[in-house]
Amino acid sequence: MPGKCPERQRISGGYFTTYYFVQTLSGGMAAKGEIGKGKTRAYSAGELRNGRDEMNLVEFPFATLSDRSDGVQVLEFHVTDHDRETGLPVERRLTVTGDPKHGLPTAKDEDVYLGLLQLTKFHTDFTSPAVRFTRHELIRLLGWPNNDWAYERVGTALARLTGVRLFYQNAWRDNANKAFKDRGGFGILDSFVVRDGRKGSGPVEDLLSEFRWNAVLFESFRAGYLKRLDYETVRSLGTKAKRLYRYLDKHFNPPKYARLTFDLRTLACERLGFSRDYDAVQIRRALQPAVEELEARGFLVVESVEARYRKVARGKWEVTFERAAGTPKNVTPPVRKAGRPTRAVVVRRTEAGDVDAVEGRRVREYLATLPDESRTRLEREAVAAADPFLRTLLGSGGSLAETSSQVILYKHVAKLLAAGKTTATPE
Repeated sequence: MPGKCPERQRISGGYFTTYYFVQTLSGGMAAKGEIGKGKTRAYSAGELRNGRDEMNLVEFPFATLSDRSDGVQVLEFHVTDHDRETGLPVERRLTVTGDPKHGLPTAKDEDVYLGLLQLTKFHTDFTSPAVRFTRHELIRLLGWPNNDWAYERVGTALARLTGVRLFYQNAWRDNANKAFKDRGGFGILDSFVVRDGRKGSGPVEDLLSEFRWNAVLFESFRAGYLKRLDYETVRSLGTKAKRLYRYLDKHFNPPKYARLTFDLRTLACERLGFSRDYDAVQIRRALQPAVEELEARGFLVVESVEARYRKVARGKWEVTFERAAGTPKNVTPPVRKAGRPTRAVVVRRTEAGDVDAVEGRRVREYLATLPDESRTRLEREAVAAADPFLRTLLGSGGSLAETSSQVILYKHVAKLLAAGKTTATPE
């Protein structure tokens, strides 16, 4: 018997939930199990911890590292790898171009992509490239607020995931043939339809939204180039920690590969999408909060800054990570065993410790809903109300000024949220 799926509907300022029976395009149930009255089915923690991730899209990012593209039209990533068969160095490259109207995918669009992967597993188990769903279901899965901004933001993400074009040079892993190949000019989605089930009842096809995976990507799904992903942990992480987690989680394979060492610049700039304008010190400052977030979750073994980062030559550093035993979980950030980070790192750790550990997720979610105008006004208010010492750091230039600006904004927004004084309207 097909499963029930609801879409919330607005009636005179309130909401009620319509239930309807629906089958996916592949004939499978659109949702499994019972759905409680007034809400979509909640996936269990066990189901979320058994999520999926496509491994080609873990190796290089296809989205910007922020929630705005800032006018950037093209992303390029490249590494020099060693061919396993010949042992010779080989260049692997990804070029990403954005949709002419909507631009490049951003970090929020990457979140939607991961959500769509989980919906595909839940609904069709990757047996069909077409998946029907409700936006309310996706929004709940993402952990976004259930408001008009979220519904509209899902539509923007679908447009970007359809309009983006990926060009792989000797970097697309063909799992069926166990070889790296050139694959270019394809997107992540082939098409999508957004239907607003909130506007009334009617035939099933008028209530369900749907998307269709690109044929190249779906071919990779079918070839088994998917890995298990603890989506419960992933969706609770910050953007940088999320990317670092996915990349490391792919490459860890205990006991043989429980400790991994990477070139710091290559990892940060080519694998995670950090700015190439950063020097080694700036990279460490930007990466360290993400590392500490993963340490706090019990994913990485806690190490001092001095032990984790090792200088091997002038301007060249290595970074080492060791996989902690057990399942990542929410824990109090651990006390470092040894070493004292630089003053700039302390500033970032002030942000991570005083704000992120308690209010960080709420702050990030709130800021993500603001249009540019509201955010700019809030930044001005934050600076005006900031501690004089932090304001003096804004004039220092470079990454220290950028870090101080973030600390000021986070502390200000956290204080407003705690007092219930936020007034900006989401986009």
